[in-house]
Amino acid sequence: MSINLLISFLLFIFTFFNWYTSLDSQSLGIKSAGRKLSNALSNGPFLYEVSVFFIGALLSIILIGLVAYVVSNNLEKVAKNKISPLFCLILTWLLLSITIFSLSSYFYHDLFFSHPSLANKTLIIIMLLFFSILLLSSFFISKNIKITSFIILILLVPEIASINVNNEIQTTSKPNVFIIGIDSLNQDEINEKQTPFLQSFIDESIYLPNTYTHVARTFPSWVSILTGDYPLTNKARLNLTNFNQIDLTKALPYYLKNAGYTNYYIQDERRFNNIDERFFFDKVIGPPATAAEFILSKFVDLPLLALTSKLKFFNYFMPHLQNNRAVWVTYDPTRFNKIINVSLHPFEKPVFVASHFTLPHWPYKTNNKTNHLKDNYHKYLESIKMVDDQVASYMFNLKSKGLLKNALIFIISDHGESFSRDIDTPKHNENSQIINLAGHGTSIVSNSQYKTLLSFKYFTNNELSEFGGVRTKLNYAMSDITPTIIDILKLDVKKEFDGQSILKVKKQRDIPLESSLQPMFNSKGTVDINGTIEQNANLFEIDPLGKVIIRKSLYQKAVNSKQRGIIFDKWQLSIYPEHANQIYITDLESNILYKYIDFPNARLKVELLDKLCSLYLEEVTVAQVEPCSNLSYVYNQSIKEL
Repeated sequence: MSINLLISFLLFIFTFFNWYTSLDSQSLGIKSAGRKLSNALSNGPFLYEVSVFFIGALLSIILIGLVAYVVSNNLEKVAKNKISPLFCLILTWLLLSITIFSLSSYFYHDLFFSHPSLANKTLIIIMLLFFSILLLSSFFISKNIKITSFIILILLVPEIASINVNNEIQTTSKPNVFIIGIDSLNQDEINEKQTPFLQSFIDESIYLPNTYTHVARTFPSWVSILTGDYPLTNKARLNLTNFNQIDLTKALPYYLKNAGYTNYYIQDERRFNNIDERFFFDKVIGPPATAAEFILSKFVDLPLLALTSKLKFFNYFMPHLQNNRAVWVTYDPTRFNKIINVSLHPFEKPVFVASHFTLPHWPYKTNNKTNHLKDNYHKYLESIKMVDDQVASYMFNLKSKGLLKNALIFIISDHGESFSRDIDTPKHNENSQIINLAGHGTSIVSNSQYKTLLSFKYFTNNELSEFGGVRTKLNYAMSDITPTIIDILKLDVKKEFDGQSILKVKKQRDIPLESSLQPMFNSKGTVDINGTIEQNANLFEIDPLGKVIIRKSLYQKAVNSKQRGIIFDKWQLSIYPEHANQIYITDLESNILYKYIDFPNARLKVELLDKLCSLYLEEVTVAQVEPCSNLSYVYNQSIKEL
């Protein structure tokens, strides 16, 4: 047995060495990330997670070694000792190595070791039959029965157990609450042909076409959704903000938990949105939101781990490698939906489920797709079609469990997505290259980035409730969602929110916008992974829970560099620090951008600037928002602070 375990270990080391020495050429960024997260080696949760992962890797090596041991022994026995033990050993490992590489190539086309010639279905079937017959022959030749039983136990029992999905129907009459988020959804791409489910939901619900996110990044947007406040108020201004800055008791999950709800949070990629149980969620479904995930997820390129991590038994040790949208080479939206369906049980209590699906996020790829040679925009369009199917399937599963009989359902997007096309920015004569940036959170004048989906409906005993008087043509924001839910459910919450209940908005309001950290782009217009990591990794550290957070000493510096804007009625005023604090005004109806100095309505432009400076008054001085610094009330505020 020891020789088989040794060969299994050496095979793993061989693949690891070849993979690791090629990391730079693949631009994975693992080496630079490792250097930047220097406090990882003194962080207990990080070291524990890494240790558990490598225990899983060791068990994977042992499992394959045991398979080889049983097969080679049984092969010798079946041949009635006419074949030498050495030949049986060599043949077994040759065929087992081919099987491992063939299976990983078949399931995961884009792994480092995958090759189309190995992904031969006929070859795989023959190999699997060979190993299955020789494994099961243990029960007929009375040899290695205990080890074979152990192998079968690891391989099959957890898989069979997970098939039995709980199909109980919920009995409570209290309304469930669902917020279904879709990442990076450009509003111009929603239509009957491309997103039939989303379009049908919009057609049957209250749809607010002029809705904006305050920060076009997932974490700040979701914190605004859950708190009902602007980022300026809730202090979540950037991705990976330290939770110590946020009052988590002033959030929707806390209010609903006190009202008797069971809270779930679901997300298939949590790398930059580490919302977890601290937000008063009873259960979180999705991959780990930890510093270790950034590094351990890279090991998916090792064929053995890519395969064993598919098994339920090993998923406990290596949850980073499967059902993780960040590891797109193995991500399968259908499988993730099955995980949700198994994990989400109806209760006697009502449930609050906040879910977020990230397929449309860069790099717009997923496992087993042939669109990878297309340009980013066309890959993005396919990812939108896939997420439409995924959300439709998710809703079907909720309905089959009886969870939508009495339910308040929001379908939203956290932000949009820009591809630096002419239609992604307002019409203007100058600065097109420095304003029209790709991605999201990079340029606040881009409606493609900041306009979001907001559509909702309310069922009572399977009957759709009507809300009269909602003014759908007004402007709304992500911070309006929590006040709306509290209003509809008539919860006893005394807090005053920055947002308002959608049912009570009767006139236009000021809506603040902020930019976020900007990624680096290469000459092809795509994200430069290594450059972005090198540029931004110094911002981050690992907290005592093993989470990546922005360093406190650098947080305010990052906030100071933000673009700031405000929307009122059909106008948006924006200040760009990187353009020497240039001020722009956008006519949102005609989609035209003006420089402040060229804007024809002198009174209106002063009023808009006054609105922005009043809203950001407390940080005008520290952030050096120069266009506001000469206003009299800003000067008086500065004197008071001194």
